[in-house]
Amino acid sequence: MVRPVRGGRWWALAAAVAASVVWVGPASAETTLEVEAGYAGAFIPGQEVPVRVRVTADRLVRGTLEVAVGSPENGVPVAMAVEVPGGGQKQFLITAPAGLNPNPEVTARLRQDDRVLASGKAGVRAANETELVGILPGALRGRAVPGPAPLAIDAGTARFAAIGEAELEGAPASFGPLSTLVADVDDLSRMSPAARAGVLRWMERGGRLMVDAAKGQTVPGLPDAWQPGSRGRAAAGLGEVVVTDGAIAANRWSNLVEPSGWGSYSARFAGDMALSFTLARDAGLRTPEIAWLVGFLAVYVVAVGPILFFAVRRRGRPELAWVAVPLIAILFSSGSYVVGRNLRKSTQLVHASVLTTGAGGPVATSYLGVFSRGGETARVGFPSGWTSGPFAELGAAATSSVMNLTADGPDVRVPLEAGQFGMVYATGPASDAGGLEVKAATDAGGRVTGIVRNATSLALDPVAVFVGSATGVVGALRPGEERPFVLPNAGVPRMDGGGDDFSVWAGSAQMMQEDGPVDFGLWQAALRQGGLNYMASDNVVAAGWTRDFVPEIRVSGNTSKPKGRTVVLARAPVTPAAQAPLLLTARRDIVRDPFASRGRPIGGVGGSVVRFVLPAGTDPSKLVVQSPVGSVELWQDGAWKATTCDPTQCLDGVNIGGGFVQGICPPGAVKCAPPQPIGIGPVSGAVIPVPVAAVKDSVVYARTQGAVSIDQGVAFSIERAK
Repeated sequence: MVRPVRGGRWWALAAAVAASVVWVGPASAETTLEVEAGYAGAFIPGQEVPVRVRVTADRLVRGTLEVAVGSPENGVPVAMAVEVPGGGQKQFLITAPAGLNPNPEVTARLRQDDRVLASGKAGVRAANETELVGILPGALRGRAVPGPAPLAIDAGTARFAAIGEAELEGAPASFGPLSTLVADVDDLSRMSPAARAGVLRWMERGGRLMVDAAKGQTVPGLPDAWQPGSRGRAAAGLGEVVVTDGAIAANRWSNLVEPSGWGSYSARFAGDMALSFTLARDAGLRTPEIAWLVGFLAVYVVAVGPILFFAVRRRGRPELAWVAVPLIAILFSSGSYVVGRNLRKSTQLVHASVLTTGAGGPVATSYLGVFSRGGETARVGFPSGWTSGPFAELGAAATSSVMNLTADGPDVRVPLEAGQFGMVYATGPASDAGGLEVKAATDAGGRVTGIVRNATSLALDPVAVFVGSATGVVGALRPGEERPFVLPNAGVPRMDGGGDDFSVWAGSAQMMQEDGPVDFGLWQAALRQGGLNYMASDNVVAAGWTRDFVPEIRVSGNTSKPKGRTVVLARAPVTPAAQAPLLLTARRDIVRDPFASRGRPIGGVGGSVVRFVLPAGTDPSKLVVQSPVGSVELWQDGAWKATTCDPTQCLDGVNIGGGFVQGICPPGAVKCAPPQPIGIGPVSGAVIPVPVAAVKDSVVYARTQGAVSIDQGVAFSIERAK
């Protein structure tokens, strides 16, 4: 019951209401957002984008901060609960997924209940021809962030940004746009264990760490196998460690940063079989066969046509057709509904996962398929420390999805229509999973021998190894079991640039079975995740399949154990013997691909830039570049210089089926192949001598027309002259 307010009480209440209005209104108006996205205002399309939001409020604010790369209506917003003290300021770092738009707008909104208290925007641009470089506090030494600087070769520009504690604690996701990290010698050892593990995982997948140390100096915090040693350079998974020998302390940034393949478009556009199709199939979604549908329609037409006609005519009551036709329609509609529900009744939550191992520990990436029978918003949660990047296959899922960051990990909400199948993915540490272990070495003849060990608790079958163009099936491996392998011809280049991965998996009996563990769509997704240089010939890749791995997934807040397939991957360098083929021992990185505008060495046509890092002890005076293209430019004396094939090293191009001309350079070749127009450009075989001036600190850069293979087949490599 409401009581009337009399006398002074009325004025007291009015004063209180007025005071509350005065207090709330200005507070909402004075809450402001400042938004900064990417690094140096740039990002890599398809990678995650770190977004820094600074909130200023004149009263205590508890609400939800929502960030989207692209408009909130068309992007994938990421939301987290925040609290800002009254009269204070607080900065938050949120890593949000990005699509392939090269110039998206980043929007941040602070919500309280259903109200938007404040909003802000920032623009980012694609880092074309740019290496984004993060500088740690120890290397920055309190100085201003340096301006743009030219790279070590003419392949673009380096742009720099300061890295703080928030970015380190968010690694590797917060490092999405960065190809290079600059550190003082003690910066790694000063990091928290979680931050250091994140940096190591970032390096494992291709990040380069530049340390301002002297050659031979130990870098605390790095694994022993990644120490740069006396050469001042060491491989670190797909990444690398390089010492700068005091250049950073002296503030010498020009020509210091090397190009990378971090922003390669080819890696993101690499073709793959639609993973969503196999996930939907595994979930039990299927459509009736065409023959069944045709038969169903034929029976219906016959029933409402000739059969009904003769039935009512025989009874002499044609007016019954007005009742019989609707009854038959209802009967067939009910039957189709029952059959349709039966096609969906076996639907289940399914996953397809990639499990990799490295110095930062095992990492799992899980693609999850969810189905809604009646229409709902599916809530899919992942473990703490995981990040959910762009939705699988670059935005194939509903664009109105929202990812909430919670204490238990990311929680993705996907609106699904009745009968709709959606797919999301997330990646993060899987500390208890273990992984494959692989070691390999090569002899002078190019034969590779090694051992694969199953260090997981999972039964793996089948297991295969890949080195260059050579592949081999190891077979089944039980937990803890190991098995040797021999690849006799790994050092022979395959000039068509192809690989045998499909034939290896297609030849497996498991792939031919619908419920088997092998799925080529997942294999293609794993290679795309690995990047442009994952299958480079200087490393051995081991892969095994299992249905035993179960990712930690929450559905609507409850733990779920989805069924599915997992490919377990391991990668390791090939240990060289004396005079072993450089095809197997020289590091080969594609650092610019045909989609990079700087990769235009010949006639303005898109091309590739490849970096070779020679093993210790290589004689720089006896090197050649083997290429299916007759002309190659080498970086020497501060410029790109064209070279031509050596007429004593290469045979004419030969016809390989269907009129395609492919140059080859077998042992004993004595004649140079002239360019021959095939399709959109010339194709010929060539062996290009490498001048000593083109070898600097054991590194050679070559620029060539056209695309260099991203598969394990190597048609473009460096070798010792015969």
